[in-house]
Amino acid sequence: MKALKSFRVRIILLLSLIFLLMFAVFVAYFQHEHFGMLWVILGSIIILLLIISLFRQIYEVNNQIADFLMSIRYDDFARTYSATDGNEPQAVLFSEFNAITDKFRNLRSQNEANRQLMQLVFENVDTGIFCADKDGTVLLTNRALKAIFHKSYFQDLGTFKLIDETLFGVLNKLPINERIVQKVVINDEVVQLAIRCFILKHKNDEFRLYTFFNLSGELSGEEIKSYHKLISILSHEIMNSVTPIASLSESAAGMLNDNSIINPENMADVAQALEVIQKRSAGLLKFTENYRRLTKIPVVNMQPIVLEPFFIQLLALMKNEVPKQVELDFKCFRPNMQVSGDPVLLEQVIINLIKNALDAVRETPDGKVLIVADRDEQMRTLIKISDNGHGIQVDNLEQIFIPFFTTKAHGSGIGLSLARQIMRLHQGDIQVVSEESNGTIFTLIFFG
Repeated sequence: MKALKSFRVRIILLLSLIFLLMFAVFVAYFQHEHFGMLWVILGSIIILLLIISLFRQIYEVNNQIADFLMSIRYDDFARTYSATDGNEPQAVLFSEFNAITDKFRNLRSQNEANRQLMQLVFENVDTGIFCADKDGTVLLTNRALKAIFHKSYFQDLGTFKLIDETLFGVLNKLPINERIVQKVVINDEVVQLAIRCFILKHKNDEFRLYTFFNLSGELSGEEIKSYHKLISILSHEIMNSVTPIASLSESAAGMLNDNSIINPENMADVAQALEVIQKRSAGLLKFTENYRRLTKIPVVNMQPIVLEPFFIQLLALMKNEVPKQVELDFKCFRPNMQVSGDPVLLEQVIINLIKNALDAVRETPDGKVLIVADRDEQMRTLIKISDNGHGIQVDNLEQIFIPFFTTKAHGSGIGLSLARQIMRLHQGDIQVVSEESNGTIFTLIFFG
């Protein structure tokens, strides 16, 4: 601004001087004195020189500005302008040029640092990334993608056809922003991939970005932990049933083999032992039946489910199970919300969660169980079952989905495990947030 102001002042002064001289020449021309014509000629020469000086200054400034803009156009930010040479206005202009160049240089340096950071993240994430234009030509891939498919080069989307034709068909028909799990055979190894597709738009161009996450490695580690916990719980349950059975059987056999102590009193003890054995055996059979239920989930019959009438019918079904001091309510924040699922299996999941919530608030004054259906910013459908009950202990939160783990005196420990399996069959998930004495929220997540 200072440079422009100085340049403007100089131009105004030159123009003012030119007009004054023109006025003087005009006056001298009409004074028919001896030296009148001499002053006219001299004044005209001076005016011409001033006009030449004016145009030269404007031309120089235009050249300097054009040169500066050209350097910006071609990203030449290494050039500097001497702010000490020349006259003061030019020095001020060059100083402004240097300040702008420094700003662009810093921005380019910052952008380069951001680009390198993004490149570092892009290359080191565990998720494989494949981006292609609308014709399928590859624009970028990362290291994780090459590691997942054991391929060093991807020419276009058709490369996936060489890996697995089924996968190629899935990628072509994959709904936008929908997560699916697909089994793929890579180098004679079955791999489970979580795949999602996004659309990126830039001006008139459209790009597809696919993400691939290898679930096999993650699942194996978590499955080993779950198996260890499951085996521990199974061992505990079986030992609790088998130990007294073995002990009482041994005692009863001893009584029956010893003829000297066979009497009505001992026979009563034997009968009592057999009764206990019968009860523990029945308990073991019930445990085994629950295990069979856990491992034999029926085939999912997917169909559209409109949530509002679905929950109205479900709450009417459970009306008689709600304690008088407890409020059970349902809210749907979007009209005509629906999910794709098996109504029978989902009803089983939600009833189990509502019963757990009702048990949690049974001793709570002004107990409340609220069911909310809504969508999040990723357009996933969420069904939340919340209560203001006693909450779940922190130590138990990580174990509540493990089969046969229960904190209830008469619980089977398979309800939440079944719920998680059913949600995964629906390509969804179930999550829990809880604080002791502050209630619990179970969230059913539908990705479709």
